[in-house]
Amino acid sequence: MEAYLPTIIWAVVFVASIWIEAETAEMISIWFMPGAVVALVLSLFDIAVWIQCVVFMAMSVVLLVVARVLLKKYIVKKVGREKTDTDLLIGRQVKVEEDIDNASEKGAVRVNGQIWSARMTNDGDSASAGEFVIVDSISGVKLICRRI
Repeated sequence: MEAYLPTIIWAVVFVASIWIEAETAEMISIWFMPGAVVALVLSLFDIAVWIQCVVFMAMSVVLLVVARVLLKKYIVKKVGREKTDTDLLIGRQVKVEEDIDNASEKGAVRVNGQIWSARMTNDGDSASAGEFVIVDSISGVKLICRRI
């Protein structure tokens, strides 16, 4: 049984990584899966446990760093900067909660159950509570909207 202990441990690490990734879907533990598989294979050939651990850690760190660098380059290249959740608001139709009037610097809209300060794209435009507008851009913590 003792001879199989490292193999069992690496199998548990692999399954736990899959389970954590399935639960979170945040790419937290995906980097441990390949390292666990390689360490598991090494354990089958009775390679020293310390070597298995070094290989596991090295593979996990290298995969994490390489993937992060590649993904960051892809994201920055795709949108010109890092994309955030607020970028998903642009182009959405939202409901006006408080009359939007640029002259008096008032106005608010509801998005996903949250109230955001809002202004109109054109200074002459306004929108009344209950109307729907489209988010054109974001300036600080204000949504810049236009009439539909």
